[in-house]
Amino acid sequence: MICPILYPKGRKSMANRLNFGKRYEDDHAFFDDPQRFRFVELHQIGELICEAGYEVPEHRQTVFEITYIVSGKGTVTTDGRTFAVEDNSVFINTPGQSHMICADRGTPLHYCYLGFNFIGSYNADLGLERFFRSWNGSQAFTDKRLLTLFWRALEETGARGECWRTVLGAYAEQIVMQAYRSGEERLGLRPVAVDSRAGDAAFAVREYIERYFRDTDDIRELAGRLGYSYTHLAHVFKEKTGVTIGEYILSKKMEEAKWYLRIGRLSVSQIALRFGYRSVQSFSNSFKKAVGVSPQEYRATLRSNG
Repeated sequence: MICPILYPKGRKSMANRLNFGKRYEDDHAFFDDPQRFRFVELHQIGELICEAGYEVPEHRQTVFEITYIVSGKGTVTTDGRTFAVEDNSVFINTPGQSHMICADRGTPLHYCYLGFNFIGSYNADLGLERFFRSWNGSQAFTDKRLLTLFWRALEETGARGECWRTVLGAYAEQIVMQAYRSGEERLGLRPVAVDSRAGDAAFAVREYIERYFRDTDDIRELAGRLGYSYTHLAHVFKEKTGVTIGEYILSKKMEEAKWYLRIGRLSVSQIALRFGYRSVQSFSNSFKKAVGVSPQEYRATLRSNG
């Protein structure tokens, strides 16, 4: 559960946003009326950008919490154990743990969080609660996929349009399931498995790219992980889909990049880094090749159109 950020002594006369140590906060709490879905009972979801050097004070968890670092660096302390976090870090806290977050003194810390409990009757066979309760609270893993899920869920919660609870529930449970899958994969508890459907190489590639396109650049490495030769895989994929593997990966990256540009919460340089580009220029060149305009022009057009 998110608590107010500690305010350094001697600075209470500064601007209000600094008094609270926050640049931006979008918090939705349901503690008085938890939202119950299939296997998750949602208590809180939100997003916070802390000023550099500020702290979320130590507090005791009352629910499970998944926290995803969008950008910045900092440290997390759980039951007295401290570890570093940065872009795309994911960490889990369980009920009863003491917990605090500190932003690095040199950069703001931007993160999303989900507070929830499990509904026992549904999740018993899934092993989800067992996995989350076994988390030792002194480590993190990385997963770029969670950002889109968090922001989709926050959009639904903020807009509260037709059937928003149903859609929010779907996203909230995807966040929990994705953290479970990725946590096991990244920490070596479960191997990465891709269904090849009895040797359907094209399907295996599509499934792999769907999961890992944000981190996929080396197509030969992709072929090796799936157990195919690069030449065979490239030929079969182009024959069955009409596009090359590289073109397919690029299209996936650019579709998500367009969404981030529309949302407007990440800079162009942050989006470039998110997709593994070493410079804004190389990302802009790829974006223009796929979309027809540069990321800056695309965002400017969105703004001029309201």
